[in-house]
Amino acid sequence: MFSDDKGQASAEFILITIIVIIVIGGLLSVISSNQDKTLTGDVGGARVMGEKIAETVNTVYINGNGYSIDLDLRTLNQTLSSPTAPFTMTATISNTGGFGVVSVATAGNNVNVNLIPKRFNGTLTLNNKNLYHIKNVNGTIQIS
Repeated sequence: MFSDDKGQASAEFILITIIVIIVIGGLLSVISSNQDKTLTGDVGGARVMGEKIAETVNTVYINGNGYSIDLDLRTLNQTLSSPTAPFTMTATISNTGGFGVVSVATAGNNVNVNLIPKRFNGTLTLNNKNLYHIKNVNGTIQIS
């Protein structure tokens, strides 16, 4: 481009610069949108895992002494995973402020689900690669 007396080169340069900025902005929004979908999927998976653990623990507690359930987090993990992105999580059962809570952490996100029982023994940190036996022993939830 050579400049001429009427400013034609300057007008072309400004037009090309505006087009480049619009294209870069469009690409950034597409990338951001895909990242948001991934984060939403991780939070949804953590919520599903937390709800399943809470449902199992609450069912064992409500059905009374001696009732037990085997919780297989491996099968749920296969449902939440994809071939390119395996789902990983860690769930911690704790007693916070007089209430039982399942706290599920995955990919920098944390989801809490309340529990009915308040007393727990045994393994209180669960991951999605194991089978857990959950039993009610006189109102105390035993996880092994």
